[in-house]
Amino acid sequence: MADQAPVGLVLASHATLAQGLRAAAEMIAGPQEHLAVVPLGPAENLDEYRAKLEAAAREVDTGRGVLVLVDLFGGSPGNTAAYLVSDQVEVVGGASLPMLLEVLMARAAASPDELAVLAARAGREATIRFKEIL
Repeated sequence: MADQAPVGLVLASHATLAQGLRAAAEMIAGPQEHLAVVPLGPAENLDEYRAKLEAAAREVDTGRGVLVLVDLFGGSPGNTAAYLVSDQVEVVGGASLPMLLEVLMARAAASPDELAVLAARAGREATIRFKEIL
């Protein structure tokens, strides 16, 4: 399955967090195709933002579906991305670099549903209080 097109990926966040996550992930894992970033600007119209999210999802979809990672459950990017949820689109909140890296490494061989489960697990498992392990 290594030659299979990857699941499309959209990063959605307040301000520039999504761009930063992409830059950090690409520093570690190299350039990524079928990945879009949709930042929400201050006072941006949410109907226009929704149209940007929908366009980004269409743009990155290789025919295998799309995973949208949002910064914050209950925030405007997440609430807007929730409108995209379907059989072919999954949305996961709490985007982080560990979550993104896990998804990038698995998206060629997994479905959006499988990636959503992986992303949520990676986010939980990567949260570590240093004092407890040092």
